[in-house]
Parts: sequence; structure tokens; C-alpha cells
Amino acid sequence: MAPAKATKKFAVIILGGAEPRPEIAEFLPVDAVIVAADSGWGNAQVLGLSPTVLIGDMDSILAADLVRARQSGATVLEFSTDKDATDTELALTHAQSIGCTDIVVVSGGGDRLDHVLGVIQALGRESLSLCNVTAYIGVSRLTVVRAGSPVYIDAPVESLLSIFALSGTATGVSLRGTKWQLDSATLSQHESRGVSNIVTSSPVEASVTNGTLLIVQPQALGDL
Repeated sequence: MAPAKATKKFAVIILGGAEPRPEIAEFLPVDAVIVAADSGWGNAQVLGLSPTVLIGDMDSILAADLVRARQSGATVLEFSTDKDATDTELALTHAQSIGCTDIVVVSGGGDRLDHVLGVIQALGRESLSLCNVTAYIGVSRLTVVRAGSPVYIDAPVESLLSIFALSGTATGVSLRGTKWQLDSATLSQHESRGVSNIVTSSPVEASVTNGTLLIVQPQALGDL
């Protein structure tokens, strides 16, 4: 008898800050647990989503939205503002703790570079090593690639795609379906060799033997 396939459980995490592009909604998985991180509650409404979980220190959510969240019956997990983890990290940890296998993070991006960098760093957390993690930040789509778990990315031919080492040095990096392919390459976290590749066939296949990669499709949702 063939082993039973593992059941996937999806989570969509909506972050605060700049409003996300409304068209992102069509790319999100159905039947997902919707988690709003702080003022992400308001951004979820932009996408037509009703969060079942609100998490964070509630320092940026509108007072009226917090009231609505409590009245909606959503689970509200409030933390002290004097904490080390960002609201993004809290939301990711929660999604992982309830058994979500596939996590999509949504952010409008915005001009707070420190926030954007914080989100990107959080995507590569070791605690998420058993999860499939993707993100939409602004008009870009990001995909995390972990050791031993190749990913296949649908991307339009001739679209841009960049690849980075997300943590430390990544070895055994392979990339197929792009103009400049990689075969058992080594990528340092401090080099930009993987920027602005061009998709030649879809799906693009990416894998790594040791380390964690980040694939960025900078124009996945079109131009601003």
C-alpha cells in the first residue's frame, strides 16, 4: 500500500504598513488560515479577507479595527510592545505552531526599508525549515528554497528572476530554466551574482544542498 500523502495546511499572513496590491488576492491559496499581524487587519480588508487570528503588540492597528477584530470572534493574541520579535515573526511562529505546511506572507512594501529587510530575514527562519514559504512584497514574489527541497516556480518566459543566499553561504546551488544556469554553484550572502537573470522556460527549478536561498521575481505583479 502506498503511503498516504501529507495533508497540506495553508496560512496567509497579512502584514501592516503600506496597503498590498488588491490583485494579490487572486494568487492566494483558498481555505487558508488568515492571520493578520497588527495593522495587517486593515490590509486584509483591502484584499477581501477576514482574518481568524490577529497577532502582535497592537501598536499600529486602528482602535476601531481592534474593536472589530474582537467582535468578529477572531482569536486575538496580544503581546507587549517591549518584545524582541517583530509582529511578522510572531505571525510566522503562530502559523508554524498550528501545523501550517505552506505559508504565504503579504506586505505592501512601502518606504520603511528596515521593515522590509526584517520581513525578508524572518522568511528564512530555521524553525520554518519544514514549511513552504513564499511572500508577496510590493509587486515582487519571493520564494524560499531550503536544502534538499527543490522548488519549481511558474514564471513567464523572458521575465526577470534573481537568486540570493539568504543565510550564510549556500553550496550545491542549481538553477534551471534561466539564461544563466547554475550547476552545483556556491553563492555567498555578500555577493550579487544572481541578480537579474532571465527566464527561458517554465517552471524554473531551483535547489540547494546546504544553506537557504531566496528567489525573487521582481515584477511578478507588473510594474508599479
